[in-house]
Amino acid sequence: MRPIRRNRRAGSRVPDQPGDEVTRIAPAVAYEGDLYRMPDWAQRRRAERELGRAHAADGQIDTLTLQTGGVPRFHELEDERLAELAAIEERTEQEIQRARAEFEGQKIRLAESQRTFGEARQALDETRRQVAELEQPSRRPGDGRPSSIAISGSRWPVVRRWLPAALLLLLLLIVEVPILYQVILSWGDSVAMTALLAAGAALIMLVAPHMYGRAFRSWQEHGSPAKGRWLLVLAALVWLGLIVAVAVLRRDALVRPLVVDGEQIGPASEGVASLPTMTLLLALLVATALIAADLGRRMHNPNDRRLWELRAKRDAEAAACAAAQAAYQRDASYAESIAQYLQGAERRRDGRLRRLDSGFDSLATAYLGGVVEGLRDPEAASWAERIIARRRTA
Repeated sequence: MRPIRRNRRAGSRVPDQPGDEVTRIAPAVAYEGDLYRMPDWAQRRRAERELGRAHAADGQIDTLTLQTGGVPRFHELEDERLAELAAIEERTEQEIQRARAEFEGQKIRLAESQRTFGEARQALDETRRQVAELEQPSRRPGDGRPSSIAISGSRWPVVRRWLPAALLLLLLLIVEVPILYQVILSWGDSVAMTALLAAGAALIMLVAPHMYGRAFRSWQEHGSPAKGRWLLVLAALVWLGLIVAVAVLRRDALVRPLVVDGEQIGPASEGVASLPTMTLLLALLVATALIAADLGRRMHNPNDRRLWELRAKRDAEAAACAAAQAAYQRDASYAESIAQYLQGAERRRDGRLRRLDSGFDSLATAYLGGVVEGLRDPEAASWAERIIARRRTA
C-alpha cells in the first residue's frame, strides 16, 4: 500500500510530527462505545398484538371506544416512549463523555507508539547506512572493509578459497608428526606417549603461528596501543626462541647414531657439517611458521564478523520496526475511529429518535391489529384504520 498522510478532520486531531506518514489501514478493533440498545421491536409487536386481543376479549376496549378515537393503551405507550427518549438522551451524553476520555487516552498511546516507531526507524536507518558503507570488498589489510566472500554470503567461495590453505596446513601437520616423533623417540619407551607428544608438538607448531597471524590481522585492521604492539613483538621473539630449541633437538636427533637391529650404523647426518644442518632446520621451521602465520592473517578478517553482526542487527531492527509501525498504525486507526464516533454522535442520536418513533408507532399499530382481531368487527377495522391514518398525519 502506498503511504499517505492521515486526513485530519475537525474534532479528530491526533498528534502528528512534521513529515510523519502512516499507511491507512482498517482498524483492527474499531471503537464501540454504544451504551443504549433499542428494544426488540419484533418481540414487542407480538406482545402488543396479543395484548390487543386480550383487551378486546375482556371487554376493556370495543368498537365504540375506537369511534371516539381514544385508546387508553396509547397513553401507556407514550409514557414508555418518553422514558425511552430520556434514556437515549442520558446514554448519548454518557457515550460522548466516555468517547472523549478514551480519545484523550488513545492520543497518549498514539504519541508513545509514534515515538517508539520513530526511534526504531531511526535505528534501522543508521544500521542500514553502516551496512551499506561496509558492503565494499577489502583491497588491502587495514582498510576496514570485509572480504568479498562475507559480502556475497555464499558458502562455496569460502570452501573454494580456504580449502587449499586448510589442506596445506594439514599437510604440514602430517609432515611434522613423524619428524617430531623421531626427535622425541628417545624420551621414553612408550610408543603411544611418544606419538601423542609428537602430535601435540606438531599441532602447537602450526596452530600457534596461525593464531598469531589472526592477531596480527586484527592489529592491522583496528590498531592497538603501544602495549599491544610490544606484546606482538615479544610473542614473535618467544616463538623464534622455541623454533631454535626445536631445531637444536632435531639436529641432535640427526647426529645421534642410528640403531638398526641392535647395531649402531652411524648418525643420519654423517659427513654433513653442523652449521649447514642447523641452517636448513631453522629455515624449514621458520618457513613453516611463516606459512601458518600468513594463512592465519589472510583467513581472518575481523570486519567479516562485524558485517555479519551488523546484518543480523539490521534484520532484527527491521522486524522490530515493522512491529512498531504496525502498532503505530493500529493506534492511529483506532484514534481515528474514536474521532469518527464522536463526529457521528448527533447523527446517531437523530437516528435513534427516528427508530424510536417508528418503533412505538409500529407497537400502536400492532395493538390495534390485535384489538381488531379480537373484536371481529368490520366496523372496528375501519375505525382502527382511521386512527392509524390520523396518527401518521399528526
